Amino acid sequence: MRIFPCPAAGLVLLASTFSFAQTVTIVSPIEGATTSPVRVVANFSNTSPIAATMVLVDGAEVSQGGAVTPLDVTIPISPGSHQITVKAVGEDGTDISASRAVDIAAPTVVMAATTSSTTSTSTTSTTTSGTITYSKIEEKSGWYTYPDQGNPVCSSKPAMVNTPSLDGISGEFYLGPKGQFNNCLWPILLGKSTTATHFQLDVHYRLSNPAYPQGVEFSSNKHIGTKWYKFSIQCSYNKGVFSMYDPVQGKWVATSIACKRPTAGKWDHLIVNTQVANGKAVFQSIVFNGVTHTVNKSFSPLTKSSSYNFGVHFQMDGNRSGNAYHTWVDKLTYKIW
Repeated sequence: MRIFPCPAAGLVLLASTFSFAQTVTIVSPIEGATTSPVRVVANFSNTSPIAATMVLVDGAEVSQGGAVTPLDVTIPISPGSHQITVKAVGEDGTDISASRAVDIAAPTVVMAATTSSTTSTSTTSTTTSGTITYSKIEEKSGWYTYPDQGNPVCSSKPAMVNTPSLDGISGEFYLGPKGQFNNCLWPILLGKSTTATHFQLDVHYRLSNPAYPQGVEFSSNKHIGTKWYKFSIQCSYNKGVFSMYDPVQGKWVATSIACKRPTAGKWDHLIVNTQVANGKAVFQSIVFNGVTHTVNKSFSPLTKSSSYNFGVHFQMDGNRSGNAYHTWVDKLTYKIW
């Protein structure tokens, strides 16, 4: 259970807890004054699937989020003091809710045209000059999970949290091993394309205890007809280097690119540039914490049923001792062209 400190004046968090410890946790807006439109993000913890969610301002319903969780909507609110309430109804009929008082600042008059996009907003996909960019993927719905190895406890999807984060909201993943070298893997499907052959995965991540993971893995994949091109890269802490996966041979291939365990509280930043060329999945380069490393290694694809889908996944690897840990993923971006 997350324990919240006593909030500052002008902002109060009230949580309603019903039977079976069902709760709503409001992630956004965070404590303090805010501006309109307001991004409302909430996680739900309950024993029954969610049937419907809604947002109320001063008791009046302003938005319905359906059954998709976590809730993530943006709503306009007039200046002044207001109470935002997030409500949900479980399929068993149980109502749960949480409320937060916010002070909406009056809009600032801007005398000249400006552009700015540095704060956390709703997850988006944009297209520019043929490049499609998927931003804040850790905050999207559609993640699912399955144990990749062993029988661990895996979070069903990333939980939305304020702390730690780089842009206000990060996705928190959890691995609870029940034995040696248990792994959890979380994929998400992003879309489909019949023309894309170049890809870039860009992500920041932080470990709750850097001594516990055997490794962490990020991957993108692209189906082109019956060929499945897989771009999996792992920071193998036991080897101290990055490794790439050869799906046909079913083995990891080590590089000479160093990947050491980070110090506690540190964010690592990974960029992986890949492409499909001459019928191969080609790893072009890795940029790790600002340093670019040329790779130029390629692997043959697997043969699957015909599709043009693409997506990404994240995996946490457990160690010999079976230590549980969390990973926070932030600003996960994927570009295809």
